[in-house]
Amino acid sequence: MSYADLRQFIEQLDKAGELTRLDGVHWDGEAGAVCHESSKAVLMDNFPGYPAGYRLLGNMLEKSLRRFCLATNWSTESRGNELTRAWKEHLGEFKPVPPRWVDDGPIMENVLVGEDIDVLKFPVPKWHEEDGGRYIGNVGIEIVKDPESGRVNFGTYRMQVHDKAILGIHMSEGKDGFIIREKYFKQGKPCPVVAVFGIYPSLAVAGSSQITHVGGVSEFDFAGWLKGMPEDVIRGRFTGLPVPANAEIAIEGEIFPGDTAMEGPFGEGSGFSEPRELPVVRVKGLYHRRDPVLTGRFNRYYPPGKGELSSNFQKAALIWSQMERAGVREIKGVASYLDNHLTVVSIRNSFAGHSRQAGLIASQCHAGDYDGNWVIVVDEEIDPCILGDVLWAMMTRTDAKRAIQVLEDCWASHKSLIDPSRPFIKAEYPLIPSKATYRSGAVIDACLPVEWDHRWHRQVKPSKELRDAVLRKWGQQLRKSD
Repeated sequence: MSYADLRQFIEQLDKAGELTRLDGVHWDGEAGAVCHESSKAVLMDNFPGYPAGYRLLGNMLEKSLRRFCLATNWSTESRGNELTRAWKEHLGEFKPVPPRWVDDGPIMENVLVGEDIDVLKFPVPKWHEEDGGRYIGNVGIEIVKDPESGRVNFGTYRMQVHDKAILGIHMSEGKDGFIIREKYFKQGKPCPVVAVFGIYPSLAVAGSSQITHVGGVSEFDFAGWLKGMPEDVIRGRFTGLPVPANAEIAIEGEIFPGDTAMEGPFGEGSGFSEPRELPVVRVKGLYHRRDPVLTGRFNRYYPPGKGELSSNFQKAALIWSQMERAGVREIKGVASYLDNHLTVVSIRNSFAGHSRQAGLIASQCHAGDYDGNWVIVVDEEIDPCILGDVLWAMMTRTDAKRAIQVLEDCWASHKSLIDPSRPFIKAEYPLIPSKATYRSGAVIDACLPVEWDHRWHRQVKPSKELRDAVLRKWGQQLRKSD
């Protein structure tokens, strides 16, 4: 079942029993805490001090494979590593569905310019109690256009509200938006930008998809494929950039070289990132539907607690796909934990250097590199989605000196939990936090080396035939004793 906008998707969530409705939640801390506690999507209305109908949707995609399937018009019965494989195969079917230019749409029901602009007319949350302000763009998209190639790109970058028409924007180094913005700055020009704050899921998934931009393909092409229909877009009056016609809230603005403000702190998936000077967006136009719906989420950073830690199958599928495109053979599975702070790759170790190649490519491919920390490579009989088995292989099949390779000066971000004053920064690379951040990473090769005699220290376990025979005789009694 497809959807044209966020409101149709909300109806689908409601019918599927995936939505909770709440009234009277406060934007200052309470909205974030509600999202933290709820396992369902939450539609909040009647915020104190705001008109009825000015709503916030939290947890649109978080914590639920069912909601993700509704969002992407895709379904599967697979779980674990087979879920990752299924999504990877689905991504392999991608065919661009270009956006469709239209003259008007619901986003233009209210058009505000000049003194009428006020982004705080919406119940923008202060998500975490220790945040440095209210953040409007943590489930939204920011759209820019490469001044050299003309390719349109969008991603998800957090935006702090500094004033009614001034927004901070956190574009991490190495992200497409950052690279495009710097091209404008080097030309001495402001970077035009469209930011959308009430988005439907196809835009949300595309904004974090890390797609490969081959042949000028943009995230709009990917979002249209996910949704099963072209994205309708309106040409922005100030920037000329595409504005999603069916979105809830959007702004047009410019980012000027040297125009910065102190941003943060903000609670990220790696803990609170501390304040720093970051560029701001000067808003030139504000557009929204009647009874608009903001979208957002509560970022969390804490130990996962009891139970098996789940792999992010979307991130794992991207890493798997990019490894294959780089030429890594015989990949049997990939798992990605805590964003991609830990990546596990299972391979059929086929030649000398194969397992090390797999680990290095997983660590440095586009989807695996950003803020990655650890990569573990295991043999094909180890399921990367069962961390207990992965740790068993790492503890019993490795010699630390041979197995661990440390990589320096890797791609990081300012939201890293690593203290930027860490003493192991090289003297020849003086740290200027506003300019650059590096990290180190590690690849752990937990595969049995191909030159070893695999008859040595074989696994101790009964044969399948013997286990089947025992279960036929006493399976019922044994299950009762579990």
